[in-house]
Amino acid sequence: MKLDKKDRDLLTLLYADSRASFTEMGKRLQLSSSTVERRMRRLQESGVITLLFANINFAKFGLRSYRLYFKFDVMDAKTEKGMLTLFDSIPNTVWGVVCEGEYDIIWRIIVRDEMDVQDTIDLVTERFGTRIIEKAVATTTYQTYLSWNRAFGGVRKLEFPLQRASGIEKLSDTDMKILAALYGNARATTVELAALVGLTPDAVQYRIKKLTEKGFVLGYTAWYDAKKLGLEYYKILFGFRGMTAEKEKKFLDFCLEHDGVVFLNKTIGSWDIELDVIVKDVMELHGFLLEIKTKFGHMIGKHAYIAAIEERMLNPLRAELKKSPRG
Repeated sequence: MKLDKKDRDLLTLLYADSRASFTEMGKRLQLSSSTVERRMRRLQESGVITLLFANINFAKFGLRSYRLYFKFDVMDAKTEKGMLTLFDSIPNTVWGVVCEGEYDIIWRIIVRDEMDVQDTIDLVTERFGTRIIEKAVATTTYQTYLSWNRAFGGVRKLEFPLQRASGIEKLSDTDMKILAALYGNARATTVELAALVGLTPDAVQYRIKKLTEKGFVLGYTAWYDAKKLGLEYYKILFGFRGMTAEKEKKFLDFCLEHDGVVFLNKTIGSWDIELDVIVKDVMELHGFLLEIKTKFGHMIGKHAYIAAIEERMLNPLRAELKKSPRG
């Protein structure tokens, strides 16, 4: 899809704060609020914008992020369709992607413990059995979203606050339902949320403010379809050797400053760090990897990359929306 400068600037603003009002964004873009709304709707309908969501710190209320990796003997159309159906049917799916490369499937789930992970793996095993020739698991220790200025131009923005493990705090059913609604739609109004949870708009606004102050909501952002922007989306997996805190910081600083990196995830498991990057083609990806290997080859034990073919971005709290709010 061809974007003009106003479109690109709007997408940049939505990435930084997808809950900002049309009036506020209109002032920044020097457009009327109705024009901003119309442009945003067009970008959503065309598939450029795949999700406007609250960046929620799941660890604060006892949920953890896991990545499941699967490789099949033959990834045919039937298997691909079956996995996409599984992504949609499992309520704690946040991201599922059909890939080309080291793995055929990467599945990110938000769950309470390893037993939930095992249950999810068992579902895949029951469905596909001996067709699975390799599987791996990694759990997230921290992650952060980075600006898409490789796609839209402009100066590299600071990353969102890191989501990381912390002390667990219990939330009421009402607060959980508000978080679930905001993850599904960051632009949900306080009036809409009030109708959902049976409170006044002022009471909902107060709860959102407290959830933000306590670090349950880290911000509001957006996710885009790289292909609709004329770019390719890759996930690069790294396993390190002889890693120290100082070496890790240098590597992370390099990644945070690089325009092509849009998501960074540090894990414990089969891989140590995952980078999501957007590039114009495989040659640009090669150049990026060459730069990394030149600067950090002495500490990289293994690496692999995966091309995202088809993905699902889903609300991992959507089951909360069906519950009756209490407290």
